[in-house]
This record gives sequence, C-alpha cells and structure tokens, in this order.
Amino acid sequence: MALSMCLFFYVKNGIIYYGDKSVSINKPLFDKIYKKCSSIIDQSVDSNIIKKRKRLDDNYVALCKSADHEFQAFYSIVHELRLYDYVKKLGIGINAANDNKAGPDFVTDLGYIECVNATKGELGTPERLCLENRLKQSMNRYVSALPRLSSAILDKKRAYKGYLQKCQIDESKPRIIAISTSVFSNEFHSQLNLELILKILYGIGCRTMRFNLAANSFVEENGVESHAYEESAVKPPRNVDLPLSYFYNEEFKDISGVIVNNNAISEDLEKDYFCLLLNPFANVPIDKTRLPGIKYFELDNVDNNYATFRWYNE
Repeated sequence: MALSMCLFFYVKNGIIYYGDKSVSINKPLFDKIYKKCSSIIDQSVDSNIIKKRKRLDDNYVALCKSADHEFQAFYSIVHELRLYDYVKKLGIGINAANDNKAGPDFVTDLGYIECVNATKGELGTPERLCLENRLKQSMNRYVSALPRLSSAILDKKRAYKGYLQKCQIDESKPRIIAISTSVFSNEFHSQLNLELILKILYGIGCRTMRFNLAANSFVEENGVESHAYEESAVKPPRNVDLPLSYFYNEEFKDISGVIVNNNAISEDLEKDYFCLLLNPFANVPIDKTRLPGIKYFELDNVDNNYATFRWYNE
C-alpha cells in the first residue's frame, strides 16, 4: 500500500474537517473508506448500526493521528460495517448487537456472527518481529500469516464458549466466525489467505479437495497433485506446536462455520472476497437452503478411499 501525506482533521456528523498537521497515511484511500462506511450507517435503520457512528469517527481520527495505515480499531469497524452491508444486500436478515453488551456482533437468518480482524500482533514482541522479517522474504512469505489467522479464529471460538456458558445466546442457533484478513491481503494475494484458513480448519490447501484414506494424503480432483495431510505446524519464533484441522477437534463443534473476508483494506467486499466454510461436525449446522448467493465449502462425501470436499455457488 502506497503512503502519502494527510492533513490533521476531526470528524463531526460524518463531515471531515482538515487542519494543518501532517501524518503519513494514504489520505485519498482512507477518506474513501471512511465515507463509504459512513454511508452504510446513514442508510441503515438499525439503531445499533447508527450507534457505530461515534466508533467509526473516533477510530478514523485515531488512525490519522497515529499515522498507522494498519490501525486495527479502524480495520475492525470497517470489517463489521462492510459485512453488515454485504449480508443485507444478499437479502439475508441481519441485525446488529449493542456494542456495549456481551455477545456476538450480529444476529442473522444464518445464525450468530462474531467478527474478528486478523492482526500482525503487538509491536516489539518477538512474534511480531519474526513475522515482519518473514514478510520481507521473497519466497513463501505468506506462510508467516498462519499463526495470526489461527489465533484470531481461536479467540472467537473461546468467545462463543463464554457466551454459551453464561447463557448469553440461544444454543439452538448456528454460530459463525467472520474473519477479515485485510492486514495480510494488503501484503500478498488474497487467495493465499484463504489457502491458509483452509489448512487451519480442514488441514488442506486451497486447491486440495480429496483425502486418500489409504495413502493418508490429500489429492486434487484431477489426481495430478498430492499434498500431505497436516495435523500441526510450527509457530515461530519459539517453535511452539500449532494444531491444525480445527473442525476435526471436539471443541470446535460449537462453531457452525467460518466466513472469510479476504479483501485488502482498499478493496470493497464482494463475492470474490466472501466465502463460508462449513463445519461438517457442527452441533448446530447452518441451513444451506439460505445460501443461494454465498460461495461455500463443505465436506461433500466420504467413502472407503476418499473424503471429498467441494465448493458451491462459485
């Protein structure tokens, strides 16, 4: 993402007022993002979406004051508003929750949706320094995002567990995590983030669809490529074991699916950047009859030789 100079400003009632203090972010880009999110709020009749105005304004000001083009509080509110707008335009019923109360961000016809933004971690930590060094590599640098993506998903799995234990949500409704990978999609091709999340949730790569039970490996449907099934990875810099294949874990049965928004912050949310990964072992499955406009991925069939996964609504 290119950087440029931006003037100091404040926001009042959705209007940007500029002063004379310089900071280093891409002013035209973030002005455009802010105005689009502001428009989503203006067009909504959902009182809890309207209440997000102050959060959007405050975090946009903080973004420019910090000169941090990856300011996560701003990315977070943008993710929520973009997801709300996209789901609503699909014709799926969606209501925002009160930000001041515990619980998922949205209640929808698909189930609850809890949003999370993948981050690069805290500045100055060994993990952040290691990640930044790996992002500078010329080969396979995208793999450095895997621990951060898995951590974001685990955080929201734990959040849902807390909601259930405290009876803050209806246990009969599907529970969905919606992860935005924008901070890494800014760095490399967005499809690579999806590939990592498929590995995290199912233990497979993006183009790997079938698992040969006898050979203990995944193969593409055309049979040309094969990939070893991965149950764990190594989390740098301390080389901590990082389990994969979350959907095969008993603790993940409370999660019905994961929405992946893998657009960069500069890109609008559209079909190519919105997909739903279904948990084949969920206690409360998502109703697939409600997914006509959504690209989704699921376990299609299991026989003596193969477990077959397929994409739908591509």
